[in-house]
Amino acid sequence: MRLRRRLLFLILVLAGSAAAQDADDAGLTLELVTERLSKPAVLRGYYRQTRQIALLSRPLDSSGRFTLSGRGLQWQQEEPFNLVLVADGERLAQQLDDGPVTSIDNSMQPMVVAFSRIFLDIFRGQHADLDDDFDIRFERDNEAWEIGLTPTSYPLSEAIKQITLKGRAHIDQISVTSAASDEMTIRFSELRTGPEQLTEHEIELYAW
Repeated sequence: MRLRRRLLFLILVLAGSAAAQDADDAGLTLELVTERLSKPAVLRGYYRQTRQIALLSRPLDSSGRFTLSGRGLQWQQEEPFNLVLVADGERLAQQLDDGPVTSIDNSMQPMVVAFSRIFLDIFRGQHADLDDDFDIRFERDNEAWEIGLTPTSYPLSEAIKQITLKGRAHIDQISVTSAASDEMTIRFSELRTGPEQLTEHEIELYAW
């Protein structure tokens, strides 16, 4: 369960470039969407996540805030308990409440680190590399767009069945279906691209 939680968390980096600018509807393409989603130097916002696990009768809800920059993603869960996760593509660090910081690098969990690297590449608009790992579907309806990612290579296909992103000017929602048919939905709000300068606390977290 812990490994699956970490793998699903890495999908969350897909939200990191969620502040896109208004697009010319007539020319809206996958390339244009990913280019504009990758532009903000720093993105901050709030999220609400719902997970439906097949073995549980009730969904699991959580909420908090996040920061994405060129140094990686900070995911700070505030409800139902405090949990901080930091991913930079090379390693993943986490802290539960006021406990010790634990770190995972490539020598310990190469599959988890590989996931983080792939999804950070997605954030940064490097979608051309996705052809090796995903079947990509892009649809648009006036101002709205949807991107579907179906993993085609191991180990992604062993953990994830489908990723769907929906948005307009921003990524509004991410839905993830795991290989075990668990469902996760993340909705974003109050997204902002400034100030670009990191706070002292954010700098400290990236130093983990």
